[in-house]
Order: sequence, then structure tokens, then C-alpha cells
Amino acid sequence: MIRRIDNTIFSENSVFDDDHDEVLKTLYGLYDHVNLLDLNTLTLRRLYTGKGDYLFSDYTSMPDYVERISRDFIHPDDIEGYMEFCSVKNIRKQLESDGKSFTMSYFRTKGTDGTYTWKAYIILKPSFADPGIYLSCLRDVDSETEHILIKNDYVKLFNDLPLAYAVLQFNTELEDDNEIICLYASNRIAKLMDESLNHIVGSNVYPEFGKDHEDVVQMMRNAAFKGINSKTIYHSRKTGKWINITVDKAAVTGRCALILEDVTKEHITNEFMDREWRTDDLIIGCTKVLHSGLPHEVAINQVIRLVGEASGADRIYIVEKTDNNTFIGNYEWCSDNVTPIIQKSAQPEEICALDWEKEYPGAFSLVLEDVESIKVAHPELYSKLQKFEVRSIIEIPIYDEGVLIGYFGGVNYGRIKNLDLKELMEAVSYFLASEFSRLRLLRELENKSIYDSLCGVKNRSAMEMTIKKLKKRSFNIGIIYADANGLKQMNDSRGHEAGDELLKKISTIMKRRVNRDYIYRVGGDEFVIAIPKMEKQDFIDLCASLQKDFEEAEGISVAMGWDWGTSSAEISTIMKSADKLMYEDKANYYRKNNRRRSGDR
Repeated sequence: MIRRIDNTIFSENSVFDDDHDEVLKTLYGLYDHVNLLDLNTLTLRRLYTGKGDYLFSDYTSMPDYVERISRDFIHPDDIEGYMEFCSVKNIRKQLESDGKSFTMSYFRTKGTDGTYTWKAYIILKPSFADPGIYLSCLRDVDSETEHILIKNDYVKLFNDLPLAYAVLQFNTELEDDNEIICLYASNRIAKLMDESLNHIVGSNVYPEFGKDHEDVVQMMRNAAFKGINSKTIYHSRKTGKWINITVDKAAVTGRCALILEDVTKEHITNEFMDREWRTDDLIIGCTKVLHSGLPHEVAINQVIRLVGEASGADRIYIVEKTDNNTFIGNYEWCSDNVTPIIQKSAQPEEICALDWEKEYPGAFSLVLEDVESIKVAHPELYSKLQKFEVRSIIEIPIYDEGVLIGYFGGVNYGRIKNLDLKELMEAVSYFLASEFSRLRLLRELENKSIYDSLCGVKNRSAMEMTIKKLKKRSFNIGIIYADANGLKQMNDSRGHEAGDELLKKISTIMKRRVNRDYIYRVGGDEFVIAIPKMEKQDFIDLCASLQKDFEEAEGISVAMGWDWGTSSAEISTIMKSADKLMYEDKANYYRKNNRRRSGDR
């Protein structure tokens, strides 16, 4: 049964009675048309018409109404969508099966002047109405969009909206007005913000945004006073959630309507993918540099620069382990206004002598985002880091075939959201290990080509290259010839191993006085020392000291000859003079010892 209350019709058993007159009056103020829709009888009843007359009698058949509106008022391109929207099947699915409180869509509708404008068609499910009883409403809209907010705060009447929806009130348009009062919030707002609804409604919500999100506050202010709708994503410190916020004007100036959506999972996923993409991109960029054919030192420096600039670090460094288990820093990149440690440190091993493995046994790498966090638990390591004003550090060991060969590290790096610095540096350390291994092999090949494997000094081939270079220059040069006396006799009487030991002993004595890169083994028992840019008296003193060392060494006899010149371009002449003097010294040795020279020189 249907009964009349004023100009409205309701079922006898409905709680939709006189107590809800204010509800209806509010609806009448929000919509151009409000009709009562009864899906049980498929009828519509006109409750209110503000302008135009799309209901042709107070009481009409729903199918007739939908058919005539489609034919006479709906744009031809929208008729199919309108018919689907108004179908009983769709309404029951949206408002009964899916449990929604309302369904809304937009269709171009012909006005009295014959032009089509967009209008919002809404079917509401009042919580106090009988099953199958709905309200069909119609209103104007400003633009064509799938995300137009309901511009009036009528939703306070229906608290079960499937949206986190709120209406806010600004007192003034002034930017320093830090009071934003929540007039209405749906249940889903309370759930999203982890607060009770009573605590939210009527409270000042400015602290939720505050200085950290002034851009969001300005968006809401623009919507409230200028009617500008917009959306963004912000991070709520209170809840730890990433929230998509859509803002539009409400019915009254100074108010804005919000729809909030928790997009934390999507944001984290996108952030993770972005971080992975950028990290991988940097790894690829670093490997390209290392394999670009650039000189080793140039390529390494470019790589640490790429890592440094991407991470916002003060310093990126590489230290290498030496044969005597110390560490030297050969590579370092520093940001602007940061003093390089390698230049100011007298002890290179201090750059990376952290020995953190004993502090963190089993750890593959050292990652400390806040050095202060280890002050109590690891005071020794903390003290070392404080010495160099380290606030954060990451250090990755570099291994070559399981052997530690160095460290790849960075200090005082920034927190870059779209970069996994640990993953980047671990991956790059692998390619650095490959590069250092390649360099080691090249050095070994070079050593074999220019160094004598027995004595650890340069060979005849290296001396010939040096002579060519020196002939093109013009600076002081000192040449020493040294020849082992009695080598053949020792080989014949005691074996070649004894002879080899004699040669190694001679070269060791020379290396104590002269850098090995200036010493050349040019024959079986003959050595040449070529020292550029040495003053004559210093050279003479060196020769005397070296001769004394040979004389004082047990079981060694060495013939020596030397000469010095002012121009390395004349090195051939200087070498002949030194060689001649060495022959004379060797002849004197054999004369004094009454020994034959055959086979010795």
C-alpha cells in the first residue's frame, strides 16, 4: 500500500515518514528533480520538480518513462548507456547485490532550448526505505568527466557511501588560516585515517597536513574559494599510508569536498619498480663505461663519479689490497666542497682500515645509514668513522676468485627514493672485480714482457724502449754497468741454481739503492742502471755506495763502470763509456785473481 504525506507517496510500512521531511527538503534543494522509484511495481512518483518537467504525470510507469526520456531528451549517442543505467537488472545489481548506497552516471540531455548539456542521473538507496524503494534524482553538472564529485554535501544523509568522503570548511581564504573544520566524514574516512568518526567530525584537520603538505592545503583552499578541482597523492605520517586525494568545490563557498583513496600498495609497487628500473639503468651505465675501451683509470673514475652523483654521497672510493696486506686508496670521487682523504692522509691504509668484518661476523657488506646507532655497541668502529666525519657509510668487499682484493665504498650518501644503493654498489663491485682481474692479467703480461722473472728488474727489451725515449729528451743521465764475476765457474762447479741465487743477491743489493724500474738485466750476468735527472755528485755518491755494498757482501764479486752526462740525447755515448770502464774493472779482477776470463765475458 502507498500513502500520501504532503506531496509525497510512501509505503504504509516504511519508516520514511514525517520525521524525514527535513531530509526531503534538503534533497529538493540539491536536485532539479526528485522521483520516488518503486522497483516492486515498476512505477515512478514525482516528489519534486525544480525546473523543466521530465515526469509527465504525478504517477507513471517506469518503462514508459525511460522509453520516452530516451526518445525525446537523451542524446542519440548516449541512449544505449542510459537504457542500461535505468534497467531494473542494473539497479538491483548496483544497489542490492553490490551493496552500494547510490549509483550515478552522466548523459547528455536536451534542454528547453534544444541544446544538449551534461546532467547527472543518480539513484539513491535510503537506509530507512523499504526494499525496492529508491529515489531517482537529476541535477546539472559543470563538465564531462568520470570523476566529477557530487558537489553538494547531501551525503551526510547517507553514511554508508562506498567512498572515503568528507566535506571541509575554511573560515577565511587567507593562506595563514590554519583552521580547517571537518563538517562531515563518511565511515570509510574514519577507517582510512584510523580514527573514530566522532573524533574527526567537527575537528580541525589542518594538523593532518600541516607544513609538510601545504600544497594539499592550497588545493583544498582553491577548491573551496575558486572552484578549482584537482588531485594528488600524499603520504600521511600519522597512518603511514599513501593517499590519493581528489578535491572539488562543495555547494557553499568556503567549503570543499574530498574523496580519499588508500593507494599504499600501488605506490609501494610503483616506487619499487621505479627504484629497480633506475638501479638497473645505473648498473648498465657503469658496465658500459667499464667495457668502453677507456683507459683503466679513466673508466674507474667515471664509474665512481656516476655512483656518487646518483647517490648524493660526499665521497665514493675504491681501496686496493696490496701484497703486504695493507690498503691503498687509488680512486676517490668527492662532491663539491669535500676534501679528498687520499690527498690529506699520510697513511693510505687509514682510508679504509675499518676491519668491520670482526664487528659484524658473517656480514657480506657494511651498511650504516646512521653511524650514531653503533656508538655504544661498536665503539672502536664508531671512533674510526668519526675520525673522518662519517655520518653514513656503505662498503662492499671486492673479491677476485674468492680472494679479497679491495673495497668499494661511499660515505654520507643521501636517501634517494628511486635508487637501491646497496644493490647498485654490490652489482658494480662484481664488474670492478672483473676489471681489476683483467688489469692484473695485463700487468702480469706486461711484467713478463719487460721484467726479468729471476731478478725482478727490467729486461733488455725494456732497456731498448727506455733508450729510445731518453734519446728524444735532454736532461741529466747517469749510467752504471755491473757484471757478476765468476758466474760461469759457479754454474759449472755448483750448478745453475747457485748461479741464479748469486744473480738474485746482486739485484737485491741494487734494488736497495735504486728503484727497480731503473735497473735492467741485459745479459746472463750483466746489469745496467740508467737514472735520469740526477745531479752529478749525487750520482757519484750513489755509485760509491753501491760499490761498497758489493765489496762488503759475502760471496759476491761485481765489476762496475759508470759515467754521467748532461744530455740524455747522448745516452749511447755515455753507455759506451760506462761499459768500457766496467770491462777495465773486470779485467783488473781477473788479473788480481790470476783467473781466465773465458766464458765470463
